[in-house]
Amino acid sequence: MSVDPTDPETFDDAYEEEPEGAELEAPEADAAEQQADLLRQRSEPMTGRGSDEVDPADAAEQARVVEVNEDEYR
Repeated sequence: MSVDPTDPETFDDAYEEEPEGAELEAPEADAAEQQADLLRQRSEPMTGRGSDEVDPADAAEQARVVEVNEDEYR
């Protein structure tokens, strides 16, 4: 039997079904720990340069975190 790529009924649906008892969400404690790690990383510089190597205005601009809002981007 040939498979017609334009007919969705000919595709195998095995990957669309969720296994029994599979929990997709992380436990609350793990999610909180990951969120705390991300927030801590946002305020830490990526490189360990001293403050005498860079202009203070440039350092302040590079340290800013800008939230990306998909609606405002367009």
